[in-house]
Formats: sequence, C-alpha cells, structure tokens
Amino acid sequence: MAENIDFPEELHKLWAELYQRLEERIEQHACQEYLDGAKLLKLPTDRIPTVDELNAEITPRTGWTVERTTVRYSDATDWYNKFDQKIFLITDYMRSWEEIDWTPEPDMWHDIYGHLPFMTMQPYAELEEMYAPAFLGAQTDEQRENVKRLAWFSTEFGLVRENGKRKLFGAGLISGGNELENVMEDK
Repeated sequence: MAENIDFPEELHKLWAELYQRLEERIEQHACQEYLDGAKLLKLPTDRIPTVDELNAEITPRTGWTVERTTVRYSDATDWYNKFDQKIFLITDYMRSWEEIDWTPEPDMWHDIYGHLPFMTMQPYAELEEMYAPAFLGAQTDEQRENVKRLAWFSTEFGLVRENGKRKLFGAGLISGGNELENVMEDK
C-alpha cells in the first residue's frame, strides 16, 4: 500500500490547473456542506496533498482514514470492504491533460477534491457508513446493484436544493468540469 508518494511535478501542475479551473464554479454551485468541508480540509491549490495531510483533518472529525490504492475502481466489493473499516480509498491514478474536463473513471482528483471535503462532516461520514453493510449484506446481485445505484445517484451524481437553488452534492459533478457545466446548464 502506497501512502505518501512523491508525484512527478507534471501531476502537481495538473492538480493546480484543475483547482484553478473549478474553484470559482464550485463556490457558486456546490452545496453548503461541501463548501464547509472544503474549508476544514484545506486542500492545497498548487499540489497533490499527502495522505498524512488528509488524515490530519479527516480522522479527528469523523474517525475515517484515507488510504492510497494502485487499484482503479473495478469491483465494488473491494471498496465496500474498506468502507466497512471506515477507510476511504483514493487512487494513485490521475487523469491526463487530454481528460482534464472529464475522465471516464474516478481518479485521485475525483477522490480527493470531490469526496474528501464531505468526509470531514460527520453526517456525510454516517451516510457513507450505511452503504458498506447494505452492500456486503446483500443476498443477491440485484440487491448489490441497488446499493451501488443509490450511491451513484447520491454521493456520486446527486443534487440538492438549498434556498430554492439546485446545488451540487455528488463528487462526480463537483470534480468534473464538463459534468458540472452540463448539469448546471440543464444539458
């Protein structure tokens, strides 16, 4: 298990560019819980944070820890087994410059920028804690798919209404420039 990694400078530049591209749109369109969590998490704007930095802000607040993985998301069982231990996995994979506004699979930008601000908030952590027992205790493939679908349409691509306005809740929307724009522009 790789934890604190010395990433190439090119990936830090990509991180900084993603941050710069999304910062203003996130301030305008993300739900308040995300914005509050982002202030607590204090992500660096110019480089990829270390696991130690992330855990220093998350673990004392919610009891969750972050671990890096070289495994790209494929089999939900591996991920839900970690969730059951209050471990949030972040991938080592980072999208390319060609995929800067949209990547077909979760990457470390999505995992860190999209999900982890929420993981500083106890109510959100409690929501995540409900998925693992439901998925791991499912008796059929259909039940497991239902749990995955619930997570997909809430914590990945969910929207909430705040003060009469549609706001981003899902990490997939928050971390992706194209997804964010498509949703907020009713595309």
